[in-house]
Amino acid sequence: MTEKDIRDYIRIYLGQAIRHDPEMMLEALEETASEFDIDEWGLLRFMLANEPMTGTHSYGFHTAYGRAIHEHFSFIYHG
Repeated sequence: MTEKDIRDYIRIYLGQAIRHDPEMMLEALEETASEFDIDEWGLLRFMLANEPMTGTHSYGFHTAYGRAIHEHFSFIYHG
């Protein structure tokens, strides 16, 4: 995944203007994906579009696992 991939996903698939820092987002995605052994693309969709990944949602709400992923990502991104 590259910064361009992130910008394109936000612009094309979400139809929104870029409000995030793609460089920091890429770093947070790579570190979080490595820490939790999950796919970077799935993580990107989870963080930006709230799309469920295995074990992250239950009845539409984040599970403890989903919250842990979100908090880890946010800690790195907002550092």
